[in-house]
Amino acid sequence: MIEYHSVRDPRPIRCRLQVCAYRTALAILAGCAACPGEGTAQEIPPEAPSSGKDDIVITGQRTAGSAVGAVDPTATLDQAAIQALGATDLKTLLERLKTLTTSASGGDPVYLLNSRRMSSMNELYSLPQEAMEKIEVLPESEAARFGFPAIVRVMNFITKKRFRAVKYQQSTGTTTEGGGETNYVEVTAARIDGPRRATLTISHLRLNPVLQSERAIVPDPDTLYAVGGNITGVGGATIDPALDALVGNRVTIAAVPEDLASRRTLAGYVAGAGAPAVTDIRRYRSLQQRSDRISVDGTVAAPIGKSMSGSLNLSMEAQRSTGLNGLAPALLSVPGGSGVLPFAGDVLLYRYLPDAVLRQRNTSLTLHGSGLVQGSIRRWGWNVTTSYDRVRGLARSQQGVPIDDLQASIDAGGDPLAIPSPEASALRQDYRSRTVTGTLLTKAVANGPLVKLPAGDAQITLSGDYARSSSSGSLPGLQQSTLDLTRTTKGASVNADFPIASANQDVLAFLGQLSVNGMIGVSDVSNYGRLVSSNYGLTWSPVRPIQLIASVNEAQTPPAIALLTNPTVTTPNTPFFDFTTGTSVLVTTIAGGNTTLAPERRRIVTLGVAVSPIKAKDLRLTANYLETRIGNQTATLGSATAAFQSAFADAFQRNAAGQLVSADLRPVNIAREREKKMQVTLSLSTPIGRTPRPQAPSVGTSAKDSPPPPAPKSRPQIYVSMTTTWRLDDRLSLRSDLPVLDLLDGDTLTGTGGRPRWETELSLSGSLGAANIGLYGRLQGPTRIRSDLEASDLRFSGRTWLVPYASLKVEQIVKRPWAKAMMLQFTVENLLNDRVNVRDRLGRVPNRFQAAYIDPLGRSVRLGLRKLF
Repeated sequence: MIEYHSVRDPRPIRCRLQVCAYRTALAILAGCAACPGEGTAQEIPPEAPSSGKDDIVITGQRTAGSAVGAVDPTATLDQAAIQALGATDLKTLLERLKTLTTSASGGDPVYLLNSRRMSSMNELYSLPQEAMEKIEVLPESEAARFGFPAIVRVMNFITKKRFRAVKYQQSTGTTTEGGGETNYVEVTAARIDGPRRATLTISHLRLNPVLQSERAIVPDPDTLYAVGGNITGVGGATIDPALDALVGNRVTIAAVPEDLASRRTLAGYVAGAGAPAVTDIRRYRSLQQRSDRISVDGTVAAPIGKSMSGSLNLSMEAQRSTGLNGLAPALLSVPGGSGVLPFAGDVLLYRYLPDAVLRQRNTSLTLHGSGLVQGSIRRWGWNVTTSYDRVRGLARSQQGVPIDDLQASIDAGGDPLAIPSPEASALRQDYRSRTVTGTLLTKAVANGPLVKLPAGDAQITLSGDYARSSSSGSLPGLQQSTLDLTRTTKGASVNADFPIASANQDVLAFLGQLSVNGMIGVSDVSNYGRLVSSNYGLTWSPVRPIQLIASVNEAQTPPAIALLTNPTVTTPNTPFFDFTTGTSVLVTTIAGGNTTLAPERRRIVTLGVAVSPIKAKDLRLTANYLETRIGNQTATLGSATAAFQSAFADAFQRNAAGQLVSADLRPVNIAREREKKMQVTLSLSTPIGRTPRPQAPSVGTSAKDSPPPPAPKSRPQIYVSMTTTWRLDDRLSLRSDLPVLDLLDGDTLTGTGGRPRWETELSLSGSLGAANIGLYGRLQGPTRIRSDLEASDLRFSGRTWLVPYASLKVEQIVKRPWAKAMMLQFTVENLLNDRVNVRDRLGRVPNRFQAAYIDPLGRSVRLGLRKLF
C-alpha cells in the first residue's frame, strides 16, 4: 500500500498496488507525476520501521515557514495569485484580501511572518510583495496554536529564501471634481538571506485640501450669521412692533440693508424681513485638510545561536494637518434708541467679521521601538515581545476674534457694522491642547504539546503580559486644565486545543476530524480592576470537503488609551443636522478623548460551515451565523437626535433661542447592543489553462548535460473573493432606562443613516501576460432614520463604491535594461462617483446631508510608477 500525506489534506489517500509494481511506482514518484500539484514539495523521507507488511509510506514535505496544521487553510496564494491582485504594496494587498481575511465576527486578522510572530506590523509592511513566496490564510480555530484568541483568522506570509532589492515607488492623483491632489513617494531597501533580514523605508505623503467652494454645496439659508449682518429680537421676540406694522406680520429676523442710509430707517428693513442674508463662506472652509506625513522605518532580524532568533524595529512618523474653519462669527447686542439702528428696543446682530478667517492646525510625532526574541525547546516554542511607543500631539484651533472692544464701542453708540481695525482682526481666541503618551508593552508566549491523546497531541498556549501607559498634557478652553493619567495592565491567559477524533489516527474515525478548544484570560487593569475573557469552541470536519466551526467568545476590555487621552480639538462652523428641529445649523464640535469611559463587555456566538468542493482548487464557500451582545460599547455620537439628547443631554448646548450651538462628539459608553447576522464568503484562486509541459532535452543530449530548460510560460491567473452580510436584527439601548432603538428600522447611532440590512465586499482580479487588472467594490443597501417631523424623516440611498485598477509590467513590453522590474499602475476610486443621497419625506435634501458633505472627494484617479533595482 502507498500512503500519501498531503500538506493541504492530512487524511491518507490509499492506493493498493502489487508488490511487483513497486519499482514502477517509485520511478513515477521520482518524476513528480504521482501527485500533480505537489511537484518539488515532495521528498522521500528516511526509511521508517517496518510494519511487517509490504507497504511504502511517502510523506509530503511542507513549505518552510508554513503555518498549516491539521486544519485546511481558508486560502493559499502563491506568487502568481499575489501578482494577480495588482497591489503596489502589502498594505494595499491586505485591503484587497479583506473579504478573505476578515473573521466571521468581523475582526481583522492576526499576522505571522514565516509562521512566527513579529515585533510589529512594520516588519511586514516594509517588505516588497516580490519578497513573498506564498500567503496562507488560516481559519479562526487555528489562531489558538499561535497564542491568539480563536475568533480571528491568521494570515501567514512566507518569504523567499534569498531576496535583495531597492524599491522606488511614486504615485500621484487627483479628484475629477478638482482639489484633493495626492502625491506619495517611497524608497525601500530590503534584503533577505535565509533567516537574516534587513529593511529600511523612507516615505512622504501629501494630501492637498478640498475647499467647499470646489464642490456643489449650497450655503445654508438657515444660518443667522452673514457678512452684511442679520437682526433678530432678543430671546426670539419680535424685532420692533413698528416694523411688524409696516410688514403686516410678526418679524423676528431681518437682513441688514447694504445702503448705509437705509440702515437707519425701519422702511429699509421691510425687504429683508423674514429673509435673512446669506453669505457664501465656502472658500473659507476645508472639507479635507492639507496634510503631510513623513515616515522612516527600519528592521533587522537574525538568528541568535542555534535555536533562537530575534528582530528589532524602529520607526518615526511625523504628521501635520492644516485647515480653514470659516469666518469668525460675532454676536453683538445693540441697545435700542441708540440712533445707529432704528429700533426702539434692544436687538441682536449676527455678523461674520470680514477677512477674519479661522484656522486649525494639528501636529503629531510618533516614535516606536519594538523587539522580539523567540526560540524553541524541544517541541515547545516561545517568544518575548517588548515595545515602546511615544506619541506627542499638538492641536490648535482658532475659535473667533475678541469682540469685547467692539461691543464696548456699540454700547457707547458706535456703529455695530464697523469694520474692525487690522490689529483687532488679527487677534484670535485660540484653543490649544497638548498631550504626550508613552506606552510600554511586554508579552511572553509559550506553546507546545501538553499531552498525547489517542487522536493527537493536546496543544496548550501560555501567555503573560505587562503594559504601562502614561499620558500628560493640557486640555483646551479659556481656562486650560491639565491631564495626568497612568494605566498599568497585568495579564495572563491559558489556551488549550484537544483533538477528540481523528480519521488519520483511526480514533473515532466515523466522526472524521473533531477538536475542541478553550481559552481563559485574566487582566488586572488600574482603575478598572480585574477583567476576564474566555473563549471555547469546536472544529469538526466529518468529511474532507466540509468543516464546521462553533465558538463562544466573551471578553471584557478597557478602552484604548488613545480614547482616553486624544487631544481635544474644537472646530467652529461645522455643518450639523438637528433632528429635533429638522434644520441644518453651524455648530462648534468637540472631539478628543474621554477619561470617564468604562470597560466594554462583548459576547460573540459563531456557528459556521466551510466547504471546499474541489480538492485541487482553492475554491471555498463559507457561511457563518453570528450573534453579538455588547455592553458599555464605546461609540461616538454623530447627530442631535431626540434619543441622543435624552441620553446625553450635556453633549448638546443651545442658545437662548433654542438653536443648537455646540455638539460634544467625544466617545461615550452605550448601554447595550444585540446584533444577529449571516455572512457568506466565496473565494477562488486558480490558474487558467493546462499546466505547460517541461521542455524535453535536445536529441542526442543526455539529461544531465543539457542546459536548464527555460521557465514555462506563465498561465493566466484569476482571483475572486466576495463576502455578503445580511443583518437579521440589530437593536441597542443608549441607556438602560431608555427605549430600545432598532438600527434596521429607522433608528441611528451615527446620524448618517441606520445600519444597512445587507452589504457586500468583492475583489476580482486576474493576470494575463504583462497585464494585471482587477476590481474592488463595496455595495450596501439603503437605510432610513424615522421621525415625526417631515424634515427629519430621512431616507439614505444605497451605495456602489467600485475601484478598478490595472498594472503593467513594462519589462515584458519594452526590452530595455531600464525597464527591468518596472511597473505602471492606474487606479480609479469610486468609478461611478456614487455618493449616498439623502431625502426627507418631502423629497428635499437637508443642507447638512448634501452629497459632497458626506463624501468630499467623490471620484479620484491615481497613476503610479514602481521599480525594483
